[in-house]
This record gives sequence, C-alpha cells and structure tokens, in this order.
Amino acid sequence: MKCALGVRTTEMEAYCTLVTGGPATVQDIAERLGKSRPTAQRLLQNLVNKGLASREERLIGLGGYQYLYSPVPPEAMKAAVRETLDRWYRRMLKELDDLPSKLEEMGLRCQRRTGSLSAA
Repeated sequence: MKCALGVRTTEMEAYCTLVTGGPATVQDIAERLGKSRPTAQRLLQNLVNKGLASREERLIGLGGYQYLYSPVPPEAMKAAVRETLDRWYRRMLKELDDLPSKLEEMGLRCQRRTGSLSAA
C-alpha cells in the first residue's frame, strides 16, 4: 500500500496517528510519534501534498494561528490506492501486449551490432 501511494513508513505512521487520534496540530503529532517538531511538520506537509490529509488554519489567542491537520477518510485512501493499482495494471497489460515487437526490435539491434563486429 505504501508503494501504491508513494508514501514512506513514517508518513504512513503519521496518517494512522491522525486516523486513530483525530485532527491534530504539528506539536500533537510530534508528541504522539516521538519525533521532533520539524520532522512532524515535514511528515504532515507531505501527507497534505499527497492528498492524504488536509490542513486548516485555526486562530489562537493574541492574533496568532496554528494549523490543524485532518486525515482523509480511509475509504478515500482505499479508492486512491485502487485507482493507482488500476492504472499500473493497464500500463503493464500494454507493455505485455507490446513485448513481442520490442523483443524483435532488440534482437534485430543485437544482430546488427554483432554482424557489424564480425564484418570488421
């Protein structure tokens, strides 16, 4: 699943932490995972970039703000994995269909190379 989504193990851990613990700030995730704040920030930003989490700005006292990260529902992640696998499968079927002609091309190239070497 990690491969299909293009996520690292630590990103999957952060996603699971959001799913089980609910929406959280960077500091919350850093504490839950036992990681530094910059590492948690990077993990959460990667999840947002990959469509596995969303981020909303939340106002805090004295005009400040912090971000609250929420996971996409596991069903949405499941659909994304299924679509990725379907695309990969279609691409592999095309490669398989093209295999005989590609092998023939490679064979001809090899014959030309070896033929030109033996002629010299």
